[in-house]
Amino acid sequence: MLKKTLLAAAVIAVLFVGLVGAAPQSKDYVNVFTSDPRTFNYLESQRQTTSMHTVNFVDCLIEHDKYGILRPALAESWSSNADKSVWTFNIRKGVQWVTGDLEVYAEVKAQDWVDAMKFMLDKKSQLNYLVAGFVKNADKYLAGEITNFAQVGVKAKSDYVLEYTLDGPKPYFDTMLTYNPYMPVNGEFLASKGADFGKVDKNGLLYNGAYVLSNFTSKSVMEYDANPYYWDKDNITIQHVKLVYDDGKDPDSRFNNFDAGIYASAQVNTENEALFARAQAKYKENIYRARQDSTTFLYAFNYDRNTWASPADPTKGVSPKSEKERADTQTAILNRNFRKAIFFGIDRPTILAQRNGEVNKLAAIRNSYTGTELSKDEAGKDYVKYVEDALKARNPADFPASFKIDDAQDPYFNATKAKAYMAKAKAELTAQGVKFPVKLDTATDISYTKGLKGDQSLKANLEAVFGTDTLVVNVVEMDTDNADASTYYAESGSQSNYDIGGYTGWGPDFGDPYTFLQTLEPEIGAVLIQIGLDWTDDPNSSDYKAATKVGLYEYAKKVEAGNAVYDDQVKRFKLFAEAEAQLLDDAIILPYMSYGGGFAVTRIVPYTIPFAAFGNDEYKFKGMVVGDKVISLAERDKLKAQWEKEKAAEYKKLSAKK
Repeated sequence: MLKKTLLAAAVIAVLFVGLVGAAPQSKDYVNVFTSDPRTFNYLESQRQTTSMHTVNFVDCLIEHDKYGILRPALAESWSSNADKSVWTFNIRKGVQWVTGDLEVYAEVKAQDWVDAMKFMLDKKSQLNYLVAGFVKNADKYLAGEITNFAQVGVKAKSDYVLEYTLDGPKPYFDTMLTYNPYMPVNGEFLASKGADFGKVDKNGLLYNGAYVLSNFTSKSVMEYDANPYYWDKDNITIQHVKLVYDDGKDPDSRFNNFDAGIYASAQVNTENEALFARAQAKYKENIYRARQDSTTFLYAFNYDRNTWASPADPTKGVSPKSEKERADTQTAILNRNFRKAIFFGIDRPTILAQRNGEVNKLAAIRNSYTGTELSKDEAGKDYVKYVEDALKARNPADFPASFKIDDAQDPYFNATKAKAYMAKAKAELTAQGVKFPVKLDTATDISYTKGLKGDQSLKANLEAVFGTDTLVVNVVEMDTDNADASTYYAESGSQSNYDIGGYTGWGPDFGDPYTFLQTLEPEIGAVLIQIGLDWTDDPNSSDYKAATKVGLYEYAKKVEAGNAVYDDQVKRFKLFAEAEAQLLDDAIILPYMSYGGGFAVTRIVPYTIPFAAFGNDEYKFKGMVVGDKVISLAERDKLKAQWEKEKAAEYKKLSAKK
């Protein structure tokens, strides 16, 4: 899902901190947005700037409730066959599609999901990675091996019965249904709009969700109104949503607007000591740390670098390295000991202090690729604890019995260990003709001040650990405010203009570790571009050779072995964990942070909005309650205890039904 960027992190931490409240209530919600959506075409775009809005406009078959349980939405009920390869959904009758002018257009019917999938496959949507390999024959239709869409495994059995036939057992398929590829569209409307479907305008799409877009002015304001035709309108408290554009140039403005009673919530930034002191003085009993979500950002190498300047403008983002230095860097990156040295040498808390402040430098640290709280076994053990076990079994020297993979602490940084691995790497690489110092380029976005400071901190950190006679980090500046000059967000692996970067991120599309682990599989992985690899199965290509050298094909075999297990969750998790342990132990990637974890204040009442570790439901305003006062820590603790008690009772009911 959502190839998320850190540029959006601030707004997410503020808007969707996951909270509940007290009477009296406000029927309005006011806060900020930081990036214009490029499109509302939810069937083509995987960008967060699309999904965070359209999930409020169009409902899915099912949705998360405030306890994180999947409940009926546009499907009143659903079932599957014994091996979870055929799923049937009974569509809710009487749900209306309405226009941006609140005119009823048509009833929602099963055919709407069929039309949506045909559109995605025909248009070669960015979202097809969640369809091909999942829905039967979708991959063959995409490849042109079959031309009759009727052979694809999605069928309207009647107006109100929808059936998906999958390409094999998918025990987690229901958790995939809260994300864009499994949203409906009215086929007649789609055809009438043509290329204008999804235009960022109130009439660019139809609505069957809780809200309708009522106003949008680029880089100014976005407004929603509650949908009076919504099938579940009794559970809509916020009647009007107003989002004000914030370009981030005044980081104190959000708190100041909250303090003035305008915004519903705000981060409390720590870098402005005067503001932080003022906030502590006034809101001492209210400041809390927002929950870390399931998104993971990585430090990752470019394993097959082919670009040494911006492809859009070769005068921008130019690497200062010589041809020999470029070749030496690539040789070093493919060396396991060199990668281990770098990753044990990265001081993530010091780097994150540049973003989150010294007092909060540990709060957002993530130590696994797969996000926490995403998936648990029936005994309640989080999958990431299986990864912890696998690391200890695989390499007890680096991951001893005391090693803990839990978030918000750093079990990796170890300068002594880093230097020992670098000594091994130096001997091996020198024998291969590599000249030291090895030089690593990292691309930085100068329009994002905190990111620039973080990259400068990475440079200072690594050069201090290893010495500039061994390693030099070049901070290569790029500017995302200038679209012509920036290829900061590469469209292909061959355009990735850096040697190491910290802007690779993934948010889960569904509630199973496979949603993360498949993204790094050669030939299909959605994150390959960010590690410099393009999709290819050509054994003579440089991409294939690099992926083989670092062990990604071996990794993929482990992932798919785990994915083949559908009837034994513990076995499935153990196989997945062995694959993820390889990623971490071989230093192919280094997780370093998630969204959330920052200080915040809010009038949003905790635990009223959907609780979701995957999909789009975390961005919904449905159910949100905004009170007329700032929520205190004592109130939060009381509400949390109540929520946890109710949640346990709800899960007990579910377990009793099985």
